[in-house]
Amino acid sequence: MIFDLALENGVICDGTELFPANVYVRDEIIELIAEKNRKFQARQSVDCSGLFLLPGFIDPHVHFELNLGKYSSRDDFDSGSALALSGGVTSIIDFLDPVSSAEELQRALESRLALAAKSRVDYSFHVTLAGNPESCASEIIDKSLSVGLPSIKVFTTYSSSGRRTKDGMLFDLLSLSRSRGVVILAHAENDELIVSRSTRCNEERPFSYVDLPYMRPTISEVAEVAKLVLFSNSVHGQLYIVHVSSGETVRTISSMDIDWKKSTVLETCPQYLLLDASMLEKSQGFLNTYCPPPREDVERRILNEELKQGNLTTIGTDHCPFLSTEKEENVLDYRTMPNGTGSLGISFSALNTILDGDIVKTSSLLSTNPAKAFGLYPFRGRIAPGSLANLAIVDRDCVKEYSKSPFTKSDHTLFEGFSLRGEVKTTVLRGRVVFHENRVLADPGNGRVITRGPVFWRD
Repeated sequence: MIFDLALENGVICDGTELFPANVYVRDEIIELIAEKNRKFQARQSVDCSGLFLLPGFIDPHVHFELNLGKYSSRDDFDSGSALALSGGVTSIIDFLDPVSSAEELQRALESRLALAAKSRVDYSFHVTLAGNPESCASEIIDKSLSVGLPSIKVFTTYSSSGRRTKDGMLFDLLSLSRSRGVVILAHAENDELIVSRSTRCNEERPFSYVDLPYMRPTISEVAEVAKLVLFSNSVHGQLYIVHVSSGETVRTISSMDIDWKKSTVLETCPQYLLLDASMLEKSQGFLNTYCPPPREDVERRILNEELKQGNLTTIGTDHCPFLSTEKEENVLDYRTMPNGTGSLGISFSALNTILDGDIVKTSSLLSTNPAKAFGLYPFRGRIAPGSLANLAIVDRDCVKEYSKSPFTKSDHTLFEGFSLRGEVKTTVLRGRVVFHENRVLADPGNGRVITRGPVFWRD
């Protein structure tokens, strides 16, 4: 018996425990997990001595080639997917352009598929609603499920650009989400508060990027997330809050006298775990512009504690970098500045540092939990016979100073000089070594589209 790939002498994390073992792959699937002293022939072998084998990471929140009109996010599906592989990410979920009807959804999918054809990693999409669509909630869900995209994103803000979805439609979507098998993602900030502060500020002067914490305060997120959690809990829905920025938000939700985790998943991102609002005041602070904005250090520290306590379930990156010159040329008027930053590729090192080398919890946040949240488990998100052979092979204990990756098209990183613990050494996608010794070995177009069926969260 000869296998296609052998990963030997490492320690496996299957999502719940650690144990030394060898992994053997045939036809893209994990076929055998053997005790460390049992070795079998394979066409290719990787010695994983001193390393940990984790299920390939799943980034459920990226924006490749996001078109904002004058600007587009710098990483396309080619460079962005190369960056993903360097960070152990084997599957990503991007977003369709906003749609206002079921008919527009098909065209949006075809347009996005054409761009994603050059991806090096496997990919899927979330449907994105533009404000209050012409089609009713049931029709939107029907169409989303028919094209294999059982996740729909809404915004509770950005009314000025027509992206805000009102509470009635939101409640209808959440009411149907559990029975129909869809997940409702929400960018949750209070629109009225943001509009009011923007208007007040603009009457005096064009507001600056340093005004971001004032323009989009923590209470804006806390209030809107609390409302949505109550909505979802009341109808036993499936709600996924993207990019939670403040520990105060999580603390507030956790203090509510309801079992909110049955109907809500909270996601955060590396930038909120590692950075704080003081970055806006420093040299080139304009680079730290994204929404929600970075919070005060005390809120960041609370967020880290809530992460350790298990009140945050997944990590996305909201990866959406722009060139420093594109931000700087709008430094006098924040309203025209492109919002977003790049954090793809740093998630493992960031979490491993914050969680002090807790590989099981890190693996759950980066792989098992997002796989379960979006209908990818158990084929993805675990290491077990019968699962897809997607793995991130990591050094848990090395400490390195972070610098900009050679794989991104961005010209900067907000994490320059950060001392972080842990590094991805090798990435395996569908049984093939696609990143090793700091080299991406997968060609553009290597990725495959992931069609997802209905998602039903367990109680």
